[in-house]
Amino acid sequence: MVKIKKTIYIAIFVSLASQIRFNFITDGFIIAMSVAVMAIFIYCYEDLSPRYVAFCSAIFSPLIRLLFMVLEGGQPGLTAILVIPDMAFFFTYGILYPLIYKYIIRAPKDIRNFPYVIFVCDILSNIAELSTRSLIQGHLVMAAHTVIALVIVAFCRTVLIQVILLALETYSNLLIKEEHDKEYRKLIVQASIFESELHVMEKNAAEIEDIMRQAFSLYKSMEAINAPRELKECSLDISKNAHEIKGDYLNIINVLKDTFLDDIDEGRLAMKDIISIEKANLQSTIKNRGYNVELTTKVRANFHVRQYFKMMSVIRNLALNSAEAIGSSGGKVTLSLRENGDDYVLEVRDNGPGIDADELETVFFDGYSTKFNAETGDVQRGLGLTLVKDYVENIFCGTIEVQSEKGKYTDFVITMPKTVFEEESDEVLHS
Repeated sequence: MVKIKKTIYIAIFVSLASQIRFNFITDGFIIAMSVAVMAIFIYCYEDLSPRYVAFCSAIFSPLIRLLFMVLEGGQPGLTAILVIPDMAFFFTYGILYPLIYKYIIRAPKDIRNFPYVIFVCDILSNIAELSTRSLIQGHLVMAAHTVIALVIVAFCRTVLIQVILLALETYSNLLIKEEHDKEYRKLIVQASIFESELHVMEKNAAEIEDIMRQAFSLYKSMEAINAPRELKECSLDISKNAHEIKGDYLNIINVLKDTFLDDIDEGRLAMKDIISIEKANLQSTIKNRGYNVELTTKVRANFHVRQYFKMMSVIRNLALNSAEAIGSSGGKVTLSLRENGDDYVLEVRDNGPGIDADELETVFFDGYSTKFNAETGDVQRGLGLTLVKDYVENIFCGTIEVQSEKGKYTDFVITMPKTVFEEESDEVLHS
């Protein structure tokens, strides 16, 4: 039923397009936009039958044309004689189109073979219409120059249709590419977040290993002093359980890495693109959380980064930390990248509430967080800045410093040697 409705709507639209026309060769024979419109619909709506679209147009087009001509003062009988041959055009078109594809082209419709088919259909359908008009009018309107004229008209109309279809396909491809790029950027951000969580899990696994060793050492110490059996068994159970938990942790980490990250984390990504992706992601997060924060970027250097998931985590954690500190009170976060001699300098500065002077030395410690919910009593785990420091120092061989003045600003400055990135990329790009 849906296809029938769609076919009828298209036929009506084609019929209305037939009012954009001019007389040609003989009275009643017109060159109309309806043929081009019908061909474009046939190409674009692959789920509809071209035959039924043409047949429905054969019914609606003469009726609508007849209605308009009568409204303009034409006599119904004479007007009907002029418009009825239009049916021959559309019926012929609807018959020829599938037959040409089936017996001559023998291939699916595409942008390369479509113009040849509609060119032939156009010429032969016009000839059929003129022949029908000759029978009705009682005199021959076909001649050599008429056929030549029809070929020229068909050629021009085919060129117009092809130009429109190419423009539509180009625009469609641009939209698809833009959507794919958008989805890929989202995937990259999600993978970066995922990779950061895995890093935390690996760190926890190492801490579980320490607990296991300490519990086993405690067991040995208690055995040496002949401690109660219950205590010795308890410490040994702790060591065994910690070992099993660590094994499960590592198995999960390896499965997640192999399943989700191996196919994504390939090649290098330009720093300019990393900042662009994270800026879009952060702006979306800021909007969704209702923060009153303006995020700006100043990129005055560019280079390739192989460990781009980790670089994205660094940028995201610092910028989001600043945005969360400002919240709904209103403020600005500026992310900048520049060169300084043999180093690259990444800076995240905000004009938020700042950090107390006695807390500056502890901001990078595990569990440090200023995000306390007075209503629920929940404190966020505070691993973001710890992760940033870990990545900056151990992955990018750099340093991170923080300066802040209570009630005025907070400024995180990361300095990374160029040699780290020059080893990853044969060429450094400058913007």
